[in-house]
Amino acid sequence: MLFTIIIATHDRPLLLKRTLQSLIAQTCQDFRVVVVSDSASYLPPYPELAALDGRFVFMIRSGQPGPAVSRDMGMAVADGDYLIFLDDDDTFRPDHLAALKQRLQQDRPELLFCDFQVQQEDRTVSPPRPLHCQSLSIADVTFDSVYVRNRIPNSCVAYRRDVLAGLHNDTELIIYEDWDFLLAAMAGRSLVHVATDTVVIHKSEATAPENMRRGNSRNENVLPVMLLLYRRHAAPNMQTRLARQALLASAGVVLDLSHF
Repeated sequence: MLFTIIIATHDRPLLLKRTLQSLIAQTCQDFRVVVVSDSASYLPPYPELAALDGRFVFMIRSGQPGPAVSRDMGMAVADGDYLIFLDDDDTFRPDHLAALKQRLQQDRPELLFCDFQVQQEDRTVSPPRPLHCQSLSIADVTFDSVYVRNRIPNSCVAYRRDVLAGLHNDTELIIYEDWDFLLAAMAGRSLVHVATDTVVIHKSEATAPENMRRGNSRNENVLPVMLLLYRRHAAPNMQTRLARQALLASAGVVLDLSHF
């Protein structure tokens, strides 16, 4: 298989069904799906899985909740040439994998990222009611800029499988575990952009219950985790160090460059 798509999920069966339906609709079917649920409180989406007959693994795990452990479990059984971590509330437009495949066949880049659309929606009704959609280009993201702040959604990155050898998701991070993982994968490698906005990032009201998990709504987590990641992943050059310093200075934080 060219792609293995890993979906970490937690108690969102209707959103997971929508995500799987977007995979079933792909014009490129050269993929396998690994779904890892950290909750056994609902039944798997059997009709969607049946449509992926022979090309899926569905695992229910115990232990610490959260996507990090689930993504690691997914990586352990992944066999595709490229791995994609698709969030359980995001979707792909039907031509997404075909667009990636066309680019990957040119020179097999180590890490590929793409543009995306943001779909605002009302999840107080079922199925969610679309509100408005905006296409966003992140073509200006560079290797160095990711060391300052991450503008690449997790679902927009395709990792060549050999790049991930020995890498693990940090289960202790409250937020930004996907940024930490991306930085670890980028070390000494190239980051390539493909101009397709075929990933759809679905968002609901910031104060909605699904957005309150794992501290995602608590701004006090942002600065300490950013500083931790800055220490863990040294800036590749002085220009990037200065950009980190300037970003934190805009928030009133003085950064000692000797440590970052």
